[in-house]
Amino acid sequence: MNKAIRRGRARLVPRVPAELAQRLAEVCAATNTTESAVVEAALRQHLDGTSDRTLLFRRLDRLGRALQRSQRDLELLSEAFGVFVQVWFAHAPTLDDEEKKSARRDAESRYKQFLEHVTWRFSGGRRFLDDLPREAIADDAELVALTKNGHGSTDGQ
Repeated sequence: MNKAIRRGRARLVPRVPAELAQRLAEVCAATNTTESAVVEAALRQHLDGTSDRTLLFRRLDRLGRALQRSQRDLELLSEAFGVFVQVWFAHAPTLDDEEKKSARRDAESRYKQFLEHVTWRFSGGRRFLDDLPREAIADDAELVALTKNGHGSTDGQ
């Protein structure tokens, strides 16, 4: 591809449909810019991958991965809760009426302690998902990506 280069610039003569050429002329007239400047900016964006569309697709891809992680975490927490309820039902004794009053008072006190503990953990302490080994909750694609990037752990450290 031999292009005559003068003053550090190459002359290109692309062919475009008449309708596109008309739209380019209208934009240039409205913005008081040259056709060369508009084409150069558009070509630069396209080749550098910095167009709005490219950036939007990257952000959507990132949001999609975050949504997948959230879905996985929700399923994990749901499963953990289900297992907890099964164990609790298996080990909770049946109480007679006299013991129920004492048990209710004790349950209210324990519930308040439980809420305080959850509030503390949620506001900056460790979370349940942090206590799990990352290898157990990472999916195959996530592990492959981390391996390619040279990271040894899945927690981003």
